[in-house]
Formats: sequence, structure tokens, C-alpha cells
Amino acid sequence: MNSLVDYESSDSESSIHEEQLSSSSMPVLSDFFSPVQKKEDPSKHQGRIRTKAHIENSWASYVYVEVPISDEVKEILKYIIKKDEIYSNIEGNKLHISLSKCIFLKEHQLEMFIQKIRDQVTQDARHSFQLAFAQVSILTNDEKTRSFLTTEVGMGYNELSSLLKSVDFVMENLHLPVFYKPARFHASIAWSLSETPLKKAIGSIPTIAIDDLTTISHMVSKLIVKCGNRITEISLSKSVI
Repeated sequence: MNSLVDYESSDSESSIHEEQLSSSSMPVLSDFFSPVQKKEDPSKHQGRIRTKAHIENSWASYVYVEVPISDEVKEILKYIIKKDEIYSNIEGNKLHISLSKCIFLKEHQLEMFIQKIRDQVTQDARHSFQLAFAQVSILTNDEKTRSFLTTEVGMGYNELSSLLKSVDFVMENLHLPVFYKPARFHASIAWSLSETPLKKAIGSIPTIAIDDLTTISHMVSKLIVKCGNRITEISLSKSVI
């Protein structure tokens, strides 16, 4: 099967196209017709740098489950985000726990990708389950541009691993990257440009605040596929008691 995403073809095709244009007899167009190159201004984003260049018709996509932002998570954030160079990573009222790496798809590929995930999860009869966090830890992204304070999953890890098998199966069949091995399922709640501020701040979190976090459980009843701003929910089977 051909890869769903060809990471190399766009650059090679662009080079060929440029060679053809330079050897033609057509006049050079005015700058008015040249594409506008957007420049990142890290000062507007607390120093963050885009790790993937923006490409037209390239939709960032990933698979995850979500749980509510509990009062216990908010309590931990109180001790963290007041520190210098540390920022909240929470948007809305849900925490995301990823089950895939971020991939980039063309618009005409989105529906097929979503349907394959839906079909595999249904075929594997994945059930809803209870999830709870077990600890607070620090993780760094692949590009080493940001580090994150995370809440790592304890109860529910095995069920997430089963869900991940379904997602990875689809990824492998489409020649897309699978999730990290071994998987560390987590929700990111704060970030910094380096580990140092987070390491300093994590020691200020009272033990009781982390203990309280681990006592709260959440029901996970759906898998979510996000493609750009398009969100699709896939219901899990009801738990068998």
C-alpha cells in the first residue's frame, strides 16, 4: 500500500517546477503575484517557535481521549504557573491524552483516515473505562524546543494500550508513524522553553496536592480524532461489568 503522506515528494516536485520555470521564456511576474511568506515572531508566543512550516492544504491531525480538568489539576497549576518562564498549557475545560503523534494530511484524505480509525476501534470492540493520574513528571518534545509538566496515567493504562493498538494498526497500514514506545500516556498542563524552570517548580508542589490528584478518576467513553479544526468523536462500547 502506498503511504498516505509522502513527506519527500513536495520538495522534489517544487525543485523540478522551479527548474522548468527558469528555463522557459515567460517573463518574470511582478512581486504582486509572489506568495507571502509568513514570519514567526517568537516574542508574541512566549518564545515558542513553530516546529513545522505552514503548508497550504496540510491538516495537523491526531488521535486522543479527553478528561475534565479537575480542581486537583487546577490546584497543582497554582504552584507552577506563578513561576517565571512557565506557562499554562490548558485550553478550554478538557485535558487531552494523545494516542498518536501529530501527522499532516491533505483535505481529501481526512474522511478516509477518520473512517479507518472508526472501523478499527469498532472491530476491536474497545470499551469505555475509568482513568486516573498517578504522578506528575516532565517530558520534552522531539525537537527539544519545549518541555512540559505532565500528569501521567496510572489506572486505565492497560485500556489505553489496547486503544493504542487499534490506532497503531491503522497508522502502520497507512505507512504513518506510530506512537512512542514504550508509551507514556499523559496530559500536558504547563510548559516552558527548557526543563530547568519546571524542575525547580515541581519541587514546590505539596505532596498532598499530588496525592489528591491520584484519587480522582474519570470515565473515558469516546476516542477523538482532530484534523485541523474538525473534531470527530468515536464512541467506545459500554463497559462490561
